Amino acid sequence: MATIERVIRGIPAWLMGEYLQEMGGTRVGDDRYTHPQWSATVQQIADYQIGSLVVGQIHFHVEADDAIITQFQKRLELKLLRGGG
Repeated sequence: MATIERVIRGIPAWLMGEYLQEMGGTRVGDDRYTHPQWSATVQQIADYQIGSLVVGQIHFHVEADDAIITQFQKRLELKLLRGGG
């Protein structure tokens, strides 16, 4: 079992949840998503601030089968490469 744990800026927790559901996950509770090969937790955390710039951020934690972790990361990265807001 492989683990990914990251703080990701510029994406709200609800949108990350939608991405995980598009990847086949099922929402369980407020911040957990499950799939037969992975499970993830997404939590909104305090905004990141530099001077007057304020950016939302989330804490992202996923555990996935070793066999699919690379594919999972590639699919998620494509979803996170989004333009605009």
